[in-house]
Amino acid sequence: MNVELGKLPDGGLVVMCDSHFPHEIRRIEYYRDQRLMMLVYDADHEGDLMHYELSDVCANTVENSPNVMIVDHSPGRKLYGYDVPLVQIGI
Repeated sequence: MNVELGKLPDGGLVVMCDSHFPHEIRRIEYYRDQRLMMLVYDADHEGDLMHYELSDVCANTVENSPNVMIVDHSPGRKLYGYDVPLVQIGI
């Protein structure tokens, strides 16, 4: 699963994957001190930690973002999007 991070014209983030996410994402947690993001599903499923540290430019974009738009593939390979909260943890 390859995840891409982008910036929307309003300053928000967009997260897109090259395949269907395993479950609907409920929120994204951003750990400021480590510059890592976690995709959090629901109580029954663990989240996915994105295993790379964001660059200075990307970290600044994430820290100033009001929200996150998730773009996902439906089983019929159609794209659809939905907004999720961005929870920033740390300093």
